[in-house]
Amino acid sequence: MRLRRRPIAIVAVLAIALASTAWAQADSPGELVKRWSASNATCRSSATPAADAVGACEQRDTLSKNLELANYCHGPADGRSGTTAWAPCSRNQRDQARARSMAPFQRVGGVFVLSTLLNGGTQTYVIVDSGAATVQIPEEVAEELKRNGTLVGSDFMGQHRFILADGRTMQQHVVRLRSLQVGDRVMENVLATIGAAKSRALLGQSFLRRLSWWKVDNVRNALEFEFAGPS
Repeated sequence: MRLRRRPIAIVAVLAIALASTAWAQADSPGELVKRWSASNATCRSSATPAADAVGACEQRDTLSKNLELANYCHGPADGRSGTTAWAPCSRNQRDQARARSMAPFQRVGGVFVLSTLLNGGTQTYVIVDSGAATVQIPEEVAEELKRNGTLVGSDFMGQHRFILADGRTMQQHVVRLRSLQVGDRVMENVLATIGAAKSRALLGQSFLRRLSWWKVDNVRNALEFEFAGPS
């Protein structure tokens, strides 16, 4: 069931992403690059608390989109191997730099079902649901992640009350998934909620909104999408 109200942790993360969009209206590309570098460092630091890591990753991906709109590309810096940076795109660099991917899905009961890999080792089939505020994993998947040692206490971001579309309320844990792989692409520090046992796993907006774009290819039966910034 879809949720009418988002928990505090989700609202805080969204506020950071919206702030990034506001900065883009006033900041030069050089300032955006500085903000991107700071967000990227916080996003990827193993010492960053879960909520801060999720917020920083969301902020970084929003800034990546803003830089691409400013015709900036992320690639090798000054021809030096292993060194990358943001710089104005050359004539052909923009299309080459884009991290496009495609993931096949199956149609089950009128919905699209994708195979994903959570935290590097747990395969989970999810329904693509653009109306869901977050990625959702069933309780049994969360328990498997805990048994594997890939979902630990520091990944939990509190328990919050939601109001369902029919007016009923429910409590759900909000967690940080350290990685979520779709196709050959991996997104780090993804906000997720834990649903009831045997509930549906959902690929919601906490993953989809961080992409540059995504679409359903009804000919190939696949989800096509593009990551913002470096792959």
